Amino acid sequence: MTSIDIAPDDTDDRGLYPDDRSELDLPTRRALVQLLKGPLITSARHPEIWRTVVREERLLRSRLADLFLVLVIDDENELALTRPADTGELNTPAVLRTERLTFMDTVMLLALRQRLLQAQPGERVIVDRDEIAEQLEVYRGSDNTDPSGYARRVNASWSKLDKYSILSKTSTEDRREISPVLRQLFDADQITLVSKEFRRILEGDGA
Repeated sequence: MTSIDIAPDDTDDRGLYPDDRSELDLPTRRALVQLLKGPLITSARHPEIWRTVVREERLLRSRLADLFLVLVIDDENELALTRPADTGELNTPAVLRTERLTFMDTVMLLALRQRLLQAQPGERVIVDRDEIAEQLEVYRGSDNTDPSGYARRVNASWSKLDKYSILSKTSTEDRREISPVLRQLFDADQITLVSKEFRRILEGDGA
């Protein structure tokens, strides 16, 4: 009987295209890309990707750590996001896209976060745009007599937070639900510093 030696096939069964050298399957790669794109993954908007994040949490944490990123998972609210790792004095590159916040963006974020923290666990928090605009009037400044300009800034910040999934649409046009992710975006030190600065502004000339 004649035997034939067959060379082992070194083609990776996971290869999705020529020269594909990844060790990840397609669902895990999709989850990794979505985590990098941001701003967040939720079970409601991304059910398949959310299930992959939960299933492959350990692997995804490892891959994100290669990029100096940390995976944040909120099991209670079923959402996930990435944030830069605290690397101390190491000079590490920035990977995530950043968005510069205006003064109005920041005070609106803090006002929404306060509403969220006042709610009971699991409670949906719905806010009205005009109500938030009225709450932020204190930051307008006594010398600012341009109500239309103030309204434009409020609307721009409202739209920006809507775009980045901090606010979610409801059945009413000018009412939004605050995403629980807002609890994860600021730590206590950041809140203290920003709040202290805003108090200084209010106690000063209001500019």
